[in-house]
Amino acid sequence: MYKFHYNKPLITNDSRLFASLMAFSGGAIDVYSHTYFHGLVATQTGNIVLLASNASQKEWYLSVPKILSIFTFTIGFLMCIWIKQSNLSVYWRSFTMLPVIVTSSLVPFFSEQFDLIKIGFLAFGSGLIMLTFTGSKIEDNSYTIMMTSGNYRKMLNEWYLYITSKGKALKARRNAENYTIVVLAFLVGAFLLAFINIFLGKYSIFLPAFTFLFSFFIEIFHAKNISDV
Repeated sequence: MYKFHYNKPLITNDSRLFASLMAFSGGAIDVYSHTYFHGLVATQTGNIVLLASNASQKEWYLSVPKILSIFTFTIGFLMCIWIKQSNLSVYWRSFTMLPVIVTSSLVPFFSEQFDLIKIGFLAFGSGLIMLTFTGSKIEDNSYTIMMTSGNYRKMLNEWYLYITSKGKALKARRNAENYTIVVLAFLVGAFLLAFINIFLGKYSIFLPAFTFLFSFFIEIFHAKNISDV
């Protein structure tokens, strides 16, 4: 049997830990945003589906946060293209994570009349992060951060390839496990946020704020190691 050993450092932005934290954060932040603002900030395809549903029901007031989220996400995404091309610093990825960290930390302290501003800034920060980590890998496997649809399909494909292969190579199983970790992390983030929201209410957003912050420090550590090489 093919023997496979993976000795990837834990504190890098292509580690299982980082991928899990980002997936967890994406699931949690979207559940919070949908619960309190009637829109998503990371999964924009979901916003489009929900927007069409609102339109069919003539629920125009519920459409506004989704339209705003799509718009500000797009602005953040496009702005990050410029930041990436400018190559201002080896720490540029860390800097683009700050808006969503700061916003998610401040959201509970502002009244409901600012809800549109809240979802706008959260979606803007999500757009920055989405472009920042486009093409990210968990070890050797490309995945999409902060959402699960594409990762779920890849997970199914990798498990099918592993189960139906004759050799049952450990590398193939590792690939399948990587996508499974990302999908499960997203689901855990979503359901855990929904659960603690029962007790913490609007302050439950501190959960993704903490995991985003943890990811931020991993990215800084990773960038520092690159700059020292």
